[in-house]
Amino acid sequence: MNDKFRFLVVDDNKIDQLITRQLLKIKLGITEINQAGNGVEALEWIIMNSEELNIREVIILLDIKMPEMDGFGFLEAFEKLDEKLKAAIKIIMVSSTLDPIDIERAERHKQVKKLLTKPLPINELADFLSSL
Repeated sequence: MNDKFRFLVVDDNKIDQLITRQLLKIKLGITEINQAGNGVEALEWIIMNSEELNIREVIILLDIKMPEMDGFGFLEAFEKLDEKLKAAIKIIMVSSTLDPIDIERAERHKQVKKLLTKPLPINELADFLSSL
């Protein structure tokens, strides 16, 4: 599984970024983990790496609550990207929110393949990845 996917962790919380990176490395053997502190940085990463994105699937672990551009703002901007580019990317929202509106909104969004809670439930993520 470690060479099949590239990851982009989009979270403004440095501790959550660290925990997520460690879980991906240690538990799943993921070797390529990139990070962004908000939706703007994530979009920049996608655009900068667009030529390489069709080589391996990209899994974005997207937080909901972030400054500058939150997870839902990112999703709105992501919708405007090229279809071929979007096809190479799977988005999983990861959040500690208890807000039922945020949860429903994430679960209904067509680009969000899964909604996971923080801290990252690594076994649930592994099951999801094995289904891809």
